[in-house]
Amino acid sequence: MQVPVKVWYRVLLIVLVGHLGVSSCAYKEPVAFPFYGAGDDALLYGLSKTAMSGMLPLSKPDLFEYVFDKTLPVPPQGALEIAYRILPEDHAGTPPYPITLTIEGEAAWELPYDASFLGIDTKPSRIRYVVPVNAGLEKMSLSVAGQGETIGAPASHEVPAWTFELHAFSLVSRWYGFTQEFIKEEAPQQNFVLRVSPFVSQDNPAPQYPYGFIMSPPSQYQITGGLAVYAGGMSSKIQVSTEQRRFDYTFPHKETGASLFIPLGALPPGPYPLRSSGNGQFQTFMLVSVQNPSFPEHPIIADPGIILNYPQQNWRDPRYEFFQWQDFPSILIFDTADYTIQDDLFKRLAFFTEKAGFRGRLAADQEIADMHGWNAHDYRAEDLAAFFEAARNTQFPLSPEERELENILQQAGIIHRTETGAWSKGTGAVISLSRESPEYLRSRFMVHEGFHGLFFIDEDFRNFSRRRFETLDPTAKRFILSFFDYQHYDVQDSYLMINEFMAHVLQQPVSRAADYFGEYLAGRIDASARRRTVLPPKDQATNTWPNIAQAFLAEAEAFSRYVNQRWGLTAGRVHRVTVR
Repeated sequence: MQVPVKVWYRVLLIVLVGHLGVSSCAYKEPVAFPFYGAGDDALLYGLSKTAMSGMLPLSKPDLFEYVFDKTLPVPPQGALEIAYRILPEDHAGTPPYPITLTIEGEAAWELPYDASFLGIDTKPSRIRYVVPVNAGLEKMSLSVAGQGETIGAPASHEVPAWTFELHAFSLVSRWYGFTQEFIKEEAPQQNFVLRVSPFVSQDNPAPQYPYGFIMSPPSQYQITGGLAVYAGGMSSKIQVSTEQRRFDYTFPHKETGASLFIPLGALPPGPYPLRSSGNGQFQTFMLVSVQNPSFPEHPIIADPGIILNYPQQNWRDPRYEFFQWQDFPSILIFDTADYTIQDDLFKRLAFFTEKAGFRGRLAADQEIADMHGWNAHDYRAEDLAAFFEAARNTQFPLSPEERELENILQQAGIIHRTETGAWSKGTGAVISLSRESPEYLRSRFMVHEGFHGLFFIDEDFRNFSRRRFETLDPTAKRFILSFFDYQHYDVQDSYLMINEFMAHVLQQPVSRAADYFGEYLAGRIDASARRRTVLPPKDQATNTWPNIAQAFLAEAEAFSRYVNQRWGLTAGRVHRVTVR
């Protein structure tokens, strides 16, 4: 009889109150397949030749029993993985009898024969099914039986010669969900391993998201502590949601597939039920247990949108947290509790690298104490190495926070020591913003500084920006250079000017570029009697400068097209994830 597909993902929750039946045969031999994660001194025995071999026929109801030589301890929040396949692989349909894994003292779990319960029509070549275990392992069995069938009874009708081929058992950390692991590049959709757990099933998402799943383990099996989520597949939009928070992922190039990662600390506690939905098929939807990376040796990997909304109470250090940009891992992003802490880390660097009259020298604290640094920061590897090398050469007394930064940059490979002990540039960049900034400014700073980071690490982007700056309308160029001088940038540094020009153009959506440059910034220049001469005629009716507005609107459109084609980003947006 055919078992409904919905049972493939549901635990049967048959809690055993007695012991498994003892085989009438005295046979007991070590199994012919491996048991990983149990240690060298733990042995698993089969209580029949068939059980020992792992080649279990599915042509009639039967019972295959296993026992350990001693109770096998299971770590907290552990799980048992069973790896298997159904033979013959090219047989149409499914076996007439379900097979159930029963763990004495725990529960019974019906094993899936394919991936149809997930809406995946292609049959996996192998399956690795992971079930939670709360106590030690002593006895377990695999039973072949349909509803109303008697174990050991002959088949009531003619059935094909199906075989359950057991490859291995493993003790693993608990996780929930599923993932397809393709193992043949030349035919990926025809040869994959399905890793899957109970408590995940198809969901009914909104019409614009035809693919969806829900994950809802009962309380006794839930994972507690640090959690992370992986979701991805051939989808340009993905939503992952709990009762308290929703993560929206957008990636415009659907043919390359989306990949949403929600790191430790970003999920609310007890995120059940956890839902995912998208406009394309999923390859992965997993909830896993993770440990906090050590601080300050390792960053947290995250998208800028998650960083903007990362709960501050989950920071590893109350002063600041630092992250690795998920899509551009050579860029570190620092988020500080306030401007004072940000200054402790970066203020002297700002004067050393960008401030007119200070560039290239290390200013003492008392010299710059009453001067403003920046409310957000960006630095390339070359300038960071020059800063710390200057301090080494002159034995300049850097602050404890600057020494922390030095160590973090070395760990990340952004700077490194040569054989002589000198600091040299590595690969990457650093950007920073602060929680003291209002939310609307934090978003703008993340975009502005994020594009600086990309400028530092990508030569093609630098060349594009240079060409746009060199061909910029002369009036517009005089205007923007006057503004940068007003901001105390060193306008003699062409690299810096090109970089700032690019970031100011891209920091807001294209739709806001004309107003930002042709009204707001031009208005600030007009307020200075000695600077207003760089402005073209003003439109008195609108109180704006249309020539400036149009010139920078054209630049915003050109830059936005470039970053969209190159990285799937747009003017005003460097994040792929929005947290609501």
